[in-house]
Amino acid sequence: AESGGGTLRLAGSVSYSEKPLRYDINVRSDRVRIRYPEGLSWLAGGTLRLTGTPAAAMLSGRVTIERVTLTQGLQIAGMLVSAKEGITGPATSSSYLRNLQFDVEALSAPDARMEWPGAELQAEASLRARGTWEHPILLGHIHIVSGNLNFAGNRYRVSRGDLNFANPFRLDPVLNVEATTTIQQYEITLNFNGPASKLTLAYRSDPPLPTNDIVTLLALGQTTSEATVRGGGASPSGTSNASAILSEAISSQLGGRLERLFGITRFRVDPGLAEVGSTGSEQNAAARVTVEQQIARNLTITYVSNVSSTQQQVIQVEYNVDRNVSIVGLRDQNGTFGIDIKIKKRF
Repeated sequence: AESGGGTLRLAGSVSYSEKPLRYDINVRSDRVRIRYPEGLSWLAGGTLRLTGTPAAAMLSGRVTIERVTLTQGLQIAGMLVSAKEGITGPATSSSYLRNLQFDVEALSAPDARMEWPGAELQAEASLRARGTWEHPILLGHIHIVSGNLNFAGNRYRVSRGDLNFANPFRLDPVLNVEATTTIQQYEITLNFNGPASKLTLAYRSDPPLPTNDIVTLLALGQTTSEATVRGGGASPSGTSNASAILSEAISSQLGGRLERLFGITRFRVDPGLAEVGSTGSEQNAAARVTVEQQIARNLTITYVSNVSSTQQQVIQVEYNVDRNVSIVGLRDQNGTFGIDIKIKKRF
């Protein structure tokens, strides 16, 4: 049988000799796409066994996951890791599906990936799905090896991450995830720790900055002192905050449409804020448009243009050799070319 873009091979038996009807059916597929629950798409293969009666059935087995796609991006991801009442599957009026129980082991294939628009993570997983059709339960562990994601206009590199699913009553995984982004000359690292329902967030930067400056840098693309200087001594909560809100509104509305239309990885408008290749003394109040395209998994091209001057254009090409080594070629707004080799090493 054909289903989900793959071939299903069925074998088993159905007994009519006595009521209720009983069955024992095995299903095997090397690769098939499963869309369940809503907002998730799984590319997997393996063997499943369906046993029982129409009033009480069990779906068990073992599958290998190649790719998981979150169709609604971080919105569905946030729902999955913080749902206070657990995951809710698609509602059904079928008494058979309501009485169906799950006991399926899921392991990750080599180079398994988790994806959503603007993000791709390489992960290793050992999970077990239990519960019912309408109230599935997930137990086990996911280890994020590496990856990249776009969030709030910044591109983050996920250097490590662990999600432990141990609550048998609701989905409340314990997280330990570290993500890094570079803004101006600062490397900002965010660390998420604790249960998803009571998650704590820690910041640090290299070179070191006060926590307030890190938050301002993430939100506005500039430190508190830079925002004050450019605002003529005014508080960054005034003009700069308004610019940030305007930027977010323009980027989310226009950027989303352009990304879908042209396949752009990231589009952003920043009124007077810093972007690739700019420093504090080089910025002005003119808006900057950023277009980023991920050509391949390890190759990204970023183009930044000042809308008030056709000469102030920045082009950056970044090639990730591996998790710790990257080569960055940059043409800045002054027309100067340069190549940097970045090596990350933990001590």
